[in-house]
Amino acid sequence: MLPFRLTNGLAIYQRYINDVLFNYLNDFYTAYLDNIIIYSKNELEHEEHVYKVLQRLCEASLQVNIKKSEFSVKRIKYLGFIISTDGIKTDLEKTAVINQ
Repeated sequence: MLPFRLTNGLAIYQRYINDVLFNYLNDFYTAYLDNIIIYSKNELEHEEHVYKVLQRLCEASLQVNIKKSEFSVKRIKYLGFIISTDGIKTDLEKTAVINQ
């Protein structure tokens, strides 16, 4: 929760997350605010990556809501896209079609 009158709160939070996880940024993780994606080539590597990210978040006193988390999935919806092992597609549920 952000205090009232905090200017650029979302940008500051994004910068904080990127600073906490900087060593892993674009190597095996990307984030938009509190939406963190960890991607890996295989299951063993993925377990190591998840552990590293969770460890770093714990060290920064940040918590993860396990109920909202998904682990070891091959397809996710993220920021209006569907990202899978087959590639990236537009999420049609988030795309508005305007009839003229």
